[in-house]
Amino acid sequence: WVVRRLARKAQHPTFPAMAEFKTLVARLDEAEQFLERASAPAPAASPYAPLDALDAAVSALEELTPRVGVFEKRALEKDPDKKVYGPKMAERVLAVAGRLADVAEAADELSDSLAPLRRQRSGERRAEQQREEEEAQAAAQAAELHPLARRGALRASRT
Repeated sequence: WVVRRLARKAQHPTFPAMAEFKTLVARLDEAEQFLERASAPAPAASPYAPLDALDAAVSALEELTPRVGVFEKRALEKDPDKKVYGPKMAERVLAVAGRLADVAEAADELSDSLAPLRRQRSGERRAEQQREEEEAQAAAQAAELHPLARRGALRASRT
């Protein structure tokens, strides 16, 4: 039965592709959900939540784009000897490619509208980093002065 099963899989090379396609569709659904979260008003507890959701959506889209492009190329194949998909699957692939384009366009628009919030977060991060660097310098200076101060106190006690 194993040999027959392997033979059937060899005859139908789209089994792994179909599993991958379903995974891509699920990942595209996740990207759409991230965009919905990014376009929702920010909660008071996390004012930068829309940026995090947008970044997650963009990351998912960057991951999806090349693979969906491969599927789309196969779906658009004109040579009947090279066709991999039947008409229904080709239609589904092209629909997903269209959804991906729409989601990518929505992400670009949302990125533009969230640019001021991104600049604000970047400014806050820079200020926090500068504050940490100043604290580290102050601690380093205190550590340098501390041994010198001890030496001076020891000298004063010896005399």
